Parts: sequence; structure tokens; C-alpha cells
Amino acid sequence: MNKPKLYYKNENGRYAEYHEPVQEYDNKLYRKVGNKYEPCSMLMTDDLPEGVWVVTKHYGSRQISNGKYLLENFKCYKASDIQDVSLAKLGGMNKLAHYLSHHWNDLPKDTNQYGLCQAIVGLLFNYEKEKEGEL
Repeated sequence: MNKPKLYYKNENGRYAEYHEPVQEYDNKLYRKVGNKYEPCSMLMTDDLPEGVWVVTKHYGSRQISNGKYLLENFKCYKASDIQDVSLAKLGGMNKLAHYLSHHWNDLPKDTNQYGLCQAIVGLLFNYEKEKEGEL
């Protein structure tokens, strides 16, 4: 489904098509100090304990999670001869969970369990299309 075109009146009094502004993404990490956000170093070696960390990059933020924490959250335990889930897949699953949490309000509230499952599958389908660059 295509978005309808929006128009605004420019300084000449004519209507021009409105284009959404593109947010600039910088590779700086900001931390809140008082009421201001100050840039800080991307290397956070002093706060991170030993272990394997998964870094996922979202549209304007970066998330760092412990590998064991993600394994426990997604219930990806090793069973007999089955291999562990790779950290790359865990990072992808974490990105998907982030996407679903941001679009959770788009799901219908007054529906049965099957309707809710259908809406979630639709969100997953849209996520894959966005990932491929089709949407």
C-alpha cells in the first residue's frame, strides 16, 4: 500500500510535494548528564565485564548485550548434539525483538489469539521486506 503524497505551500505560494527529513546518523554515543546529552567514547571498556558481547546497531542507537543474557532470554539452550545458536543470529533475533517492541501498538487490541498471531506474522513479513529494502 503506497503512502498518499503530502503537499505544503512554499514561499512562492505554490504547492510542493513534502518529503520527510532524513535524520543524520553519527557514530557518537551520548550519555545523559543532568539535563544535557554529552558525547562520550564508543569504547566502553571500563564498564564491561569479561564475556562475549553482541552489539546491534539500530537506526539512531546502538545496543550492547551479553551473549549469555540473550541466550537465556530467547531460550536457545543447547540440547544434546544440536549446535549452539551463533552470536550473529542472536543479534538478528535481538534486532527483530527491538522492531516488534517498537511496532507493538500497531497490533489489534480487540481480537482473539489467532488474530494476534496473524498480526505478528504480518509484522515479521514487513520486517523482512524492510530488511531487503523493498518497503
